Amino acid sequence: MTPDQRSELTGKIGECLLKYDDLVSKVKIKTSRETVCALAADEIEDNFTMKVEGSLGPELKEQVDALKSDIETSVGKTEGLNIDVKVMLGPGCAYDTIKDIVPIRGGDPIELKHTPGEVWMIDFWATWCPPCQKPMAHNEEMLKKRAADWGDKVKIIGISIDQTAEAVVKHVDARDWNRPKHYHRAKSDCSTQYAVSGVPNVMLIDTNGMIVFKGHPANRPNLEQDFDDLLAGKAITGAGTEAAGAPAEEEGGSAGSKLDPATCLGAIDEFAKVSGPALQKDANVAGVAKTMARAFCVMVYEETYDVKTRESSVDWKNYRVLMGPKAAIDTCKAAIE
Repeated sequence: MTPDQRSELTGKIGECLLKYDDLVSKVKIKTSRETVCALAADEIEDNFTMKVEGSLGPELKEQVDALKSDIETSVGKTEGLNIDVKVMLGPGCAYDTIKDIVPIRGGDPIELKHTPGEVWMIDFWATWCPPCQKPMAHNEEMLKKRAADWGDKVKIIGISIDQTAEAVVKHVDARDWNRPKHYHRAKSDCSTQYAVSGVPNVMLIDTNGMIVFKGHPANRPNLEQDFDDLLAGKAITGAGTEAAGAPAEEEGGSAGSKLDPATCLGAIDEFAKVSGPALQKDANVAGVAKTMARAFCVMVYEETYDVKTRESSVDWKNYRVLMGPKAAIDTCKAAIE
């Protein structure tokens, strides 16, 4: 992306954002540049990416969807652009149907639609995840123990993030964990949909289809009682039951850094075009770098642009990654200095 292309793209995205008063102060445009000089190589890697980023409450879902559509119409599919504006679904939100998960024993992708009157626990997990194993065993034990009481009114649904469904079948069959309903995430975007960044992660859904808990299963020490309470129409409390929403903004916001974007990018241009290639062409440096486990100089530049204030904050770091014999490291350090 050239400077003119980045400027044009920022302008178009900014025009889209300015249509939405509730989003414009919460969504930022982030430009990242990673410039890598591998001392044993003969070329500099120089990559620009741009991200439209924000996490918002569920009450803004319609506006978020409309913003994404506007940006796509305005700029199309642009290489290096990532639209990462998320609605944080959690306690207090209606369950949003999970789509495109696949039964672990085969079949077409399905939509996981909640049935009124049922209490659900959806458990995101993996066979390779040690902390997932005890909760999944407990899921099996609860369903076996309370089968007569709960019948079809309580469902525990496992969504595996394993690479293959076959691995899940082998795992649950070996342990007889077949009372929960098991699915493979496959090509579903459900992890993004529910901001699941690690496993285990569970959600409790009440008889009305409302999410009442989201988080680590360890935060619900008595799940049997939770299921009984939810079947009886009672509320549950505690960590992970707080209403979902975007984090509160601090008064006045962040002042950001005082670094000038043009000055920083100019210096990195010099590194990419002059000093970096000079290091790679230095015979002494290139010779010792080939004996080292790692020999890199890396510039990482991040600029966050606030459309509402039209101000940027900049973070710029210069990393030296040198691993190998001391004499080789000393040679590289001297040349870099």
